Amino acid sequence: MRLKLALALTFICGIGTADAFAFSKLPTYLADGYKDDKAYKPFLETVEGLKSKCDICHKPGADKKAKGHGLNDFGKVYHDRFKHKDFTAADKDKKTDEAMTIFKDAWEKSIIEKNADGKVYGDLIKEGKLPGKND
Repeated sequence: MRLKLALALTFICGIGTADAFAFSKLPTYLADGYKDDKAYKPFLETVEGLKSKCDICHKPGADKKAKGHGLNDFGKVYHDRFKHKDFTAADKDKKTDEAMTIFKDAWEKSIIEKNADGKVYGDLIKEGKLPGKND
């Protein structure tokens, strides 16, 4: 049953390669990395209620294999700062602390940026909202 659930979640997130498979773990790193941060509580509750946690960075229903990976504006900012090869290697080798550092480094650099409306992604997060526009 767990294998079927894992495969279903992988399919839902539109993952097709071994490198991309690790990215489905990003919401877990987000939850684990910020679970003790009271400012993140409303945001993490919002994320928990999502049908697909991939919607934090991806536009719902977008082709994640196409150019741009179906990323929303926040997803593009995060993608540009995320060292995906290093993260994948650390996660694969069960170097969770190293993978968490890579995740958080990119996250912290991303949340200080502003969206097209001039709103800081981190401020949206602290309001319990998804940082990216999914339209």
